[in-house]
Amino acid sequence: MAMEQSLEEIIRKECLPLRDCMLTITDANGEAAFLYFKEGELIEANYAALWGKEALAQIVTWKLAERTIAPLPLGIKRSLWDQIEFLLNPGLVATASGKIPSLPSFAVSKSVSSSPYDRFKEIPGLSRMVQIDRDKETVLFDGAANPGDTENTEWLIDFADRVKSVGDTLGFGLCEKWTIDTERYQAVGLNHHENFLALLRRKDAYQDDLESAVNRVVDAN
Repeated sequence: MAMEQSLEEIIRKECLPLRDCMLTITDANGEAAFLYFKEGELIEANYAALWGKEALAQIVTWKLAERTIAPLPLGIKRSLWDQIEFLLNPGLVATASGKIPSLPSFAVSKSVSSSPYDRFKEIPGLSRMVQIDRDKETVLFDGAANPGDTENTEWLIDFADRVKSVGDTLGFGLCEKWTIDTERYQAVGLNHHENFLALLRRKDAYQDDLESAVNRVVDAN
């Protein structure tokens, strides 16, 4: 099937309305790649041995030739969490207000559901959400009402590194999820682009288990 539409247009017009599906695309050289959608969000991409953002970095440069759409296969694990506009346009930067400065037609047509990041932020009592990338952390959410109440989460960097080292030593690869339960905190880490997304919350006898709350968000995707 000849394809003159861009990848963005195909996704907006044919994939997002289906909510759950798998898009197979082929470029002019016969290379094939796969994009997986769940609940109207792009959750994973695969090209050859590449997955996630590494696969997308190759796919978005293609001159597309053919496409097919099929049901979403079982067992696809999510590694893509960013809004689809940013995934398909790596150079796109949000404005200070958080608005996307371009792609208006695509932004209007995207799913009205909030991103997984936003849904994690809605977990009651969440103290902090950080992205751990090798030896540094990036704070994605801080629930402290006052700057002086900000939680110190640098210790999570060392813990995540230990988890990765153990997985590599035992031949397990990257751990999909880990949990920490101390006298004061609950913490959950999720595999995120070969690194970790970590969520921290102070313990409260009246709240449910943090891992259960995180699992509900993940399962909803």
